[in-house]
Amino acid sequence: MGSISNNFTHTSLRSWTYHDSLVDVFSMREAPFPSTVPWLFYRREQLAIQTSDLIYSFILTSKGSGDILAVFHCVPGPNGWISPPLAPFGGIMPVGNCHSHQLTFLLDCIREWVADMGGNMLTVKTAPSCYDPHAYEICHRACLSAGFLPNHTYSNHYIPIASQCFDRIIEPAERRRLAKGKVRGLRVTMYRGISDKLAEGFLHRCYNVRGYKFPAPPDQLARFITASPENYLVFTNWLEDEPVAMAIMVRVSDGILYHFMSGYLPEYRALSPALMLFEAAFEYCRKEKISVLDLGISIDHLGNPKPSLSRFKANIGGLECKKVVYQAQF
Repeated sequence: MGSISNNFTHTSLRSWTYHDSLVDVFSMREAPFPSTVPWLFYRREQLAIQTSDLIYSFILTSKGSGDILAVFHCVPGPNGWISPPLAPFGGIMPVGNCHSHQLTFLLDCIREWVADMGGNMLTVKTAPSCYDPHAYEICHRACLSAGFLPNHTYSNHYIPIASQCFDRIIEPAERRRLAKGKVRGLRVTMYRGISDKLAEGFLHRCYNVRGYKFPAPPDQLARFITASPENYLVFTNWLEDEPVAMAIMVRVSDGILYHFMSGYLPEYRALSPALMLFEAAFEYCRKEKISVLDLGISIDHLGNPKPSLSRFKANIGGLECKKVVYQAQF
């Protein structure tokens, strides 16, 4: 690629041009956004609650049509720059018909900007490859071409939603556990977009009893839900009037439901109450014509692989795909 020329405009903080492509960097609040942002965590209302620091938005457009082709958001942090730190993923989001060389140009501009701002490292958390395999491939090639190397490659599990019922795709042992819980009287309820003290308090209790750190800062869960209440679903498993397990799922897009966090009380472990939560989420996907139930990566509270969790996800019909964290050092 030839040298990048810098063109300042009255709207962006800085611009770069190369052949048919234009990259502008804005403060996120001033950035032009595509008319349709397919994935929730790239939408302005969700980005705004990720951090109190200034988020920088890089917008790749076609010089000919003026169409936005891709977007990227990142922030400076104490250990280098990162895609929004509290989101499950960030990185490049293609929103138009763009090519790998255009995404490489976008990443080259981002590297130049971060280095000029005094940054020495940029970490990029990407979405699982099952979300959009074609976009994953072109973004992966662009990252490698621009000097972003895989720092972590996680095994992510997902369930493709088909016509079969949940109890037909899970292993026989899990099927017996599922039936056992129902015989004992477990029942699942679901509500949407309500941030109440019951949900956060219950999940805190589940994490604390195992000595785990809760994955969201205080009140952050409430801010996530309040910003986009229609996209957050709370599934609760009850034994009579007592909650015994809970899961928060996020509708990331029209076709993807993501398992954000969950927990259960250890004294009810023998009833496998989490199974019924995933069954309810699976059936919700079938009803709403959602094609992917993203179960997430399988790590413990220290970030180490957790084989038992990975086996559980495989036993309930989960397939493996990649979820990559890239890093570039300057």
